[in-house]
Amino acid sequence: MRARAWLTGLLLVVGCNGEIGETMPEGAEQVPDGTTPAADGAAPVPGGAAPVPGPVNTPPVQAACTHVGSGKDYQVGPGKEFASIGDVPLESLVAGDTVRIFWRAEGYHEKIMIGGQGTAEQPIRVCGVPGPGGELPVIDGEDATTRPELDFPFDGHQVRGLVVIGHKHDDPYDLQPSHITIEGLEIRNASPPFRFTDKAGAVTPYARNAAGIFVERGEHVTIRGCEVHENANGLFIGTGGAEIRTKDVLIESNHIHDNGSETDFTEHNVYNEASNVVYQFNRFGPTRGGQGNNIKERSAGVVIRYNWIEDGAHLIDLVDAQEATDSVGMPSFHETFVYGNVLLRTGYGPSMVHYGGDSGQTEYYRKGTLHFFSNTVFVDNATYRDYERSAVFEASTMDERIDARNNVFASSQEPTDIRAITFLGDRDNVAAGTLVLVGNWVMQGWTAFDPVPGARLLGKVNGLESSIIGLDPAFASAQGHDFTPASGGPLVGTGAALDGLPAVDHQYSPHQQATPRNDGQKLTIGAFGL
Repeated sequence: MRARAWLTGLLLVVGCNGEIGETMPEGAEQVPDGTTPAADGAAPVPGGAAPVPGPVNTPPVQAACTHVGSGKDYQVGPGKEFASIGDVPLESLVAGDTVRIFWRAEGYHEKIMIGGQGTAEQPIRVCGVPGPGGELPVIDGEDATTRPELDFPFDGHQVRGLVVIGHKHDDPYDLQPSHITIEGLEIRNASPPFRFTDKAGAVTPYARNAAGIFVERGEHVTIRGCEVHENANGLFIGTGGAEIRTKDVLIESNHIHDNGSETDFTEHNVYNEASNVVYQFNRFGPTRGGQGNNIKERSAGVVIRYNWIEDGAHLIDLVDAQEATDSVGMPSFHETFVYGNVLLRTGYGPSMVHYGGDSGQTEYYRKGTLHFFSNTVFVDNATYRDYERSAVFEASTMDERIDARNNVFASSQEPTDIRAITFLGDRDNVAAGTLVLVGNWVMQGWTAFDPVPGARLLGKVNGLESSIIGLDPAFASAQGHDFTPASGGPLVGTGAALDGLPAVDHQYSPHQQATPRNDGQKLTIGAFGL
C-alpha cells in the first residue's frame, strides 16, 4: 500500500506541549482524609494534590524532512551515501543527527533501533522523504533484517517492534533516550505470521504483541506524519514506571489503522502506559478485524484533542495503571482531557469511551474526572438489528466521573428502545459512574441508560433533560461525514461556558491537518466552529 505524504505543507505542532501542572488552585482546601475537593464537584484526587489544570495549546507550524540540526545528515536510498538503513550507525546517533530515508519503489525491509540522547533544540530525527507522488517511504517488517551492531535494551526486545526506541543495553541504566522524532514513514507488518532476521542472524517470528513502533522507554518522543498499519499493535509506548517511565510523548498528524489481531482483542491501534501523552490531528481508522481498541491508554496526563477516531472495540479506552502502578500517585493520572475530536461509530459495537479500569484491581483505577468537551459523536445505526445497541460512555466504578460539555451526540436514525443508543453503558450487568451533561446537542431518542431491563443501575446521568434535543443537528453532510455546522443551525452559538477548561482554538481538518477554529461571538457546539 502506498500512502500520501502529509508532511510537506501539513499543519503540525512542534514539541510535546501537554505538560500538566500540580499547583493548588485558589480556594482549594486540604481536607482531613488527605484528598483535595475538586472544582465543580469532580471526584477528589488522592494524596492531597490539586486537580490538574488543562494542557496548553500550541499553534501549528509546518515541517518537512530536511536536515536542520548541527549533527550529521545521514541520507539513505538510491544514489545516496547509504544504500540501506542498516548501513547507518543508528547505535551511535547523537543530538542534531538526522537520518533521512528517501522513498523508493520497493520498501525497506529493515529494523530500526534508536537509543541516543537529543535535546529540545537538537533532536535525533528519523524521517521519510516522500516520492514523486507524495508516497511515504515504507518500513516493512516482513522478512526484515537487523543491523548486527544495534544495541537493544535486551535482545529479547527485538521481537517487540519494527521501529524501536529504547535504552541501549550498554548505556548507564539511568541514561534515558530523549528528544527522538520519528516522522513521515509508512510502517507495517510487525506482526505474526511474519518473521525477521535478528542481529545474530537467526530467523525469528514477531511476538504476538509486536508493534510498528515500540517505545521501551524514553523522554520527549514525537511520532509525526506516519502511516502505521497491519501491525499487531500500531504503537506500543511504555513498559514501566519510576526511573524507566516514558515521559512527554507527542502523537501528531498520523494515520493509524488496521492494527490488531484477527482473532483476539488484546492488541490495538495504540496501547500506551507513560506520562504526559498528547494526541492531536491524527486519523485513527478501524482496527484489524474490529477486535482491539482504537486508543488504549494506561498513562497519566493524557490529552486527546483534534483527532478523527473511527471504530475499533472501544474508540477510547482509559484504564488502570498496570506496569507503572506508581502513576496512581500522580494527579494527572486522575484528570483526562478529550476535546475537539470526531468520534465515529459505523455499526454495532461496545461502548465508545471507557473510563476507569479493566483489571479488577480497583485501587489502580482512574478514580477521577474525564473532561469530554467540544466533540462530535456520531453513530451510524442504520443497519442495527433488534437488540443491537450502543453506549457512548462506560465508567468502571462509582469513583469515576465524566463531565461532558458542548458535544454533539447524533445518529443516522432516531434510536428505538430495542435499537437503543444510551449515554451510560454497563459492564457485567452493572452501569456505574457519574455522567454530567452540560450544553450538549442530543439526538431525539437517545437515553440515559439501556431501556431494556437487566443491568443494575448504580450510576447517575445528570443534565440530559436540559440538553438541546432535536432530530437534525444541521451538519453540512451527515451522510458524507462532513460534520461542520450549517450557518444558522441549532449548534451555532448555543454552547455552554467551558468553566476554566482549555480553550478549543483549533479544529480537525480531514485528514491529518488542523485549522484555527472560529466560534463567532458565542461558543458553537461540537468539534467544529463556523
